[in-house]
Amino acid sequence: MVHRHKISQYTHLTDEQLYTANWSVIEITNLNESDRPIFLQRKKGIDLYFNTLLSIPEIERQTGMKKKDLYNFIDRCLTLDEYGNVFGYRALIPYKNIKTYTREELPSDHMKKATGAFTLLLEEYPKIKDTIDNLYLKQGNKALHEPIIRKKNIHRKFIEACKAEKINFNEYPFTTKDRAKRSLERYLKRVDLNHFAKAAKRQSKAAFKTAIHTGIGEKNTPAITEPFQRVQFDGHRIDLLLAIKFKTPDGHEVTDIMNRIWLLTIIDEATRLVLGYHICLNTEYSSADVLKCIRNAVVPKELFNFTIPGFRYPDNGGFHSQAIEDTQWALWDEFLFDNGKSNLAAIVQDRLEHIVKCSINAGPVDTPERRAIIERFFGTLEENFYHRLPNTTGSNPQDPKRIDAEKNAIKYEITEQEIEELTELIIATYNGTPHSGLNNLSPLEALKVNLSNGSILRKLTENERNNVIFFSKKDVRKISGNVSSGRRPHIQYENVIYRNEIIERSPQLIGTKLTLLINIDDLRVIQAFLPDGSSLGYLYATGKWSIQKHSLKVRKAINQLKNKKLIHFTNNEDPIDVFYKYLADKSRKSKKTRNSLSMLNKERNQESSKKGNKTKTQYVDEELTNKKAESKGKENMNDSRKSQNPIKRIFKKTITY
Repeated sequence: MVHRHKISQYTHLTDEQLYTANWSVIEITNLNESDRPIFLQRKKGIDLYFNTLLSIPEIERQTGMKKKDLYNFIDRCLTLDEYGNVFGYRALIPYKNIKTYTREELPSDHMKKATGAFTLLLEEYPKIKDTIDNLYLKQGNKALHEPIIRKKNIHRKFIEACKAEKINFNEYPFTTKDRAKRSLERYLKRVDLNHFAKAAKRQSKAAFKTAIHTGIGEKNTPAITEPFQRVQFDGHRIDLLLAIKFKTPDGHEVTDIMNRIWLLTIIDEATRLVLGYHICLNTEYSSADVLKCIRNAVVPKELFNFTIPGFRYPDNGGFHSQAIEDTQWALWDEFLFDNGKSNLAAIVQDRLEHIVKCSINAGPVDTPERRAIIERFFGTLEENFYHRLPNTTGSNPQDPKRIDAEKNAIKYEITEQEIEELTELIIATYNGTPHSGLNNLSPLEALKVNLSNGSILRKLTENERNNVIFFSKKDVRKISGNVSSGRRPHIQYENVIYRNEIIERSPQLIGTKLTLLINIDDLRVIQAFLPDGSSLGYLYATGKWSIQKHSLKVRKAINQLKNKKLIHFTNNEDPIDVFYKYLADKSRKSKKTRNSLSMLNKERNQESSKKGNKTKTQYVDEELTNKKAESKGKENMNDSRKSQNPIKRIFKKTITY
């Protein structure tokens, strides 16, 4: 903090209160489009005043603010709130009242001013608000046949709703000249901003699609010559059957096959470089899997810990973030994919738009010719690698390669871990192998040439280089609680109670709607913001839900099974463990369930490896391995299997693309 004369006048404040880095963070995406630049302009002026030695005239020149306004905002920022904290950046939010004005009663016929009356009316009569919202957004009323109801008709329905609530004619809104028509129109404009896609749907289906899918159907696309100018994304079901070994709740060890798994990949069009990939063990990949693939393509790649003897990264291969340091955190400009359900999920499009900041080019379903580069890449992987394994299903049902695929998968116990190691090495080798479409340069060499010729890559900013940010989902929940029954304030998300110390000591917040930033990959903690964007910190899951990391998908699956009374657990039982036992038991007969069990196994093992120890309930029984080691015959059989491991023989043959 820089010493300034005006700041020194606030002798009652501590240095920590005057230090802007300690001020509450503002979620600026909560501000509407007209308010956001105003806030940023004010924040820039405050930051320059508090953290630099620039003169007042220079700050005025850089921000366009007048000295009088700057000093006014300094006073607002340093005003104390009800908890004794400075308002800080919260005081810069447009129309933010640091001394809250609340109308206590609706205006009567002798009152001239009606400021805040419409808002108070909707708060006191929520049925009126629901009537307006449902009519305007065309929701909740199946009997409504009018395609787009006009605002004047909404006003008529609004008046009817007021009469239904038995509001007298000498009370608001009947006491105003236009019977609150202008106030209603202003409210509907706010509805437009808060429900953009639904508001666009009022205009046409085309507008609705445009609002959801940015950049659909771009024609006459120019040639892609620059790296990261456009990337292609797709998911491919690998032509392999894999084995899973699990222990049932009654203690029996079972080895059986799973359904085929998915390989999700992002490849750069200009250089043919594979930027990142993700292996999904479920029978269908979800929006969370798409996000993981995007994350893997942006976040610098960590070196893989190979366990198969002889596997190591090739000298000239690898991934771009490993081989070329200047490409770390690089972003692409356009994302090309098909119109699949998981790809079009709101959270995927939101992350691409606000984190990667790229345009989205979503084409029709089942049009692989639009993504010829990535389709050819998948074909190369199958032909040169996966189809050479004894557990391959081949390219079609009549392919002779698929003979005894199930038997071989169990015989060799080829697991997803081995396939993931093989895939890592395949792609690392591919990136360093000369490509005929690149004048016999490898994808990595082509990228280096482009960079040396002046190509510049956009990169993720320092502030956004957070792994969690890719999996943040925004949602809204109301703070619940009841003073009379002694129930402290809390929120509930997916049938689990969340709270923190701030909420617990703020009963006045009961009924407030919070904006939640949810990490769908880990629901143990949720970040919360007040309606004006002020931070409430992190809320923590209560009970056993806070022990093991689990995704939103797992939480929903557990809740669904519990609602169907297929599983049951008490407050003293870990629901993740109960879910695991259920999957293990059902996996005896269900191939699809084995995929879910394998995915849960992988997530739990990854989490336990980060902590440096095993999870509390580890159902992949290590004692079985020890018992095998005690048996000389079985040990020899295992050694024989290892010597016959088909994966080790894959790279003995020279590969060309």
